[in-house]
Amino acid sequence: MHEVQRSARISVIILTHNRPRFVRRAVRSILEQDFDGYELILIDNGSTDGTNGVCKDIASENSAIRFIRREDSGIGAGRNAGLDAARGEYIAFIDDDDYAYPDMLSFLYKLAETHGADISFCGSDKEAADTGVKPQFSFDELLILTPEAAVIELLERRLLNLATPTKLFKKKLFEAERFREDRRYDDISTTYKLFASANRIAGHGIPKYCFYRHEGNNSGFTDNDKKLVPAQLEEYFTTYRERTAWLLEKLPAISEYVHYSEWSFLLSMYRKIVSNNLTNCEEQRRYCDAYLRGAGERHLGSPWIKPFEFDYLKLYYETGGWGAK
Repeated sequence: MHEVQRSARISVIILTHNRPRFVRRAVRSILEQDFDGYELILIDNGSTDGTNGVCKDIASENSAIRFIRREDSGIGAGRNAGLDAARGEYIAFIDDDDYAYPDMLSFLYKLAETHGADISFCGSDKEAADTGVKPQFSFDELLILTPEAAVIELLERRLLNLATPTKLFKKKLFEAERFREDRRYDDISTTYKLFASANRIAGHGIPKYCFYRHEGNNSGFTDNDKKLVPAQLEEYFTTYRERTAWLLEKLPAISEYVHYSEWSFLLSMYRKIVSNNLTNCEEQRRYCDAYLRGAGERHLGSPWIKPFEFDYLKLYYETGGWGAK
């Protein structure tokens, strides 16, 4: 049995809500870590099924677990409750339907300590019923990044994503940046701020974490564009506008990339709405269309533009907008 050390080096936060099928596996993947000196904060965020009982049983079996039961007030509020309870120097987040490989914590801790980094990250796999386990964000390279370079990599989504798992954060970063409690997708409004505020970011793309994809995923639309709905798009549009303004002030050296990143996202959303004939998202299509008409030509010569984006943009202007109405 793992014993909680008086001064835990890492606080692992697992927030769960109505996931009795998965949460036991997520917890077990932490209890089987080869790293000593962690605490596991397990939070039942207002479950209405049998999840609370499962969590109580798990916590009673191991002193490494600190169990918190709270009313459901959203993912951001739940994660902030975990931060309030955390005693570690570092913070790690595990989603309740995913799982960590046995050496993830030791891998991330060594990266951070060796390179004096406020944030470290690893690669990941993705498991789905129809495809099995396959690499998702995986690469064989050590990266030591400045905040500017790290934010670009984060927003490019080539080597890592905006999700909080796969990353180890110095707890001090959360003194200034907390999770938004008024958003469903809290990671996209928080993770970039943590990266921009870090002194140094160290990463290596060896997979140490597995994302499990299933019908109940909160971010299921990332694997199926047809699941996009107006409320999701509106939250994303708002968050991206806020992100652009925040980063322009925080990291002015990458201002051109920041503008490009918002444009690239809206171009992608426009294509998804039109190609999937999402008629319920007509208002959001018009928003993207207006933005592209106003800012598109600025990015034709951008060093960041992808070949497929260039081709899309040319077609957009030549045809007056795909699916224009």
